[in-house]
Amino acid sequence: MRRRRAATIVIAAWAWCAAGASAYDNRAGFLAHAGFGFPEENNLRGGLETGVGLILPILPRLSLAAEYIAWKDTSRTSYGKLYDGTLSLAPIQASLQYEFYENMYFTAYALGGVSYIVSHFRIGSYLAAPDVTINQKVNNGFALFGGLGANLALSKMVAFYIEASYMRRSLPAQTILHDSTRGDTEIPITANLRHVFLKMGLKFLF
Repeated sequence: MRRRRAATIVIAAWAWCAAGASAYDNRAGFLAHAGFGFPEENNLRGGLETGVGLILPILPRLSLAAEYIAWKDTSRTSYGKLYDGTLSLAPIQASLQYEFYENMYFTAYALGGVSYIVSHFRIGSYLAAPDVTINQKVNNGFALFGGLGANLALSKMVAFYIEASYMRRSLPAQTILHDSTRGDTEIPITANLRHVFLKMGLKFLF
């Protein structure tokens, strides 16, 4: 009896997913996700990443996604790089998603696109002479990214998705030394913002 009931539940769950998956094709939707960023730079530590966006089908297997994402990395002082502090990043990104595999339960896709990254660095503690203050600034700029993802239909209106992606970008940055007697000195550095991202979320289909 218990085995029969368990089998019935499994079959019903499969049918539910199949119905949702067939309804997922060619539909626009709103998406929201949470994940984690893993920086390539050895003096940065990643943090929680969150984002929201819209997805719009263009062709039977091709969709356009637009997202706003935000996360914070923690930096440790390293010569020629960022000092101790917090690097806040907020990319606005657009990507194309191509579904290369689908069945009655889920779809798998490849994605690629471009981001415009808005950056803000808040410096932490540092050692300096009493009459010297130090600040650092990371410029805004564009980045390329690509990855893989998969959708699993939960109902006709909601799908669960997971993505793994890689963002490739190094942005110009400056270390600004302010001396009360000699004025300001600006030293150019580079901020390596290459990251691997793992994220999961929900797509609410229209």
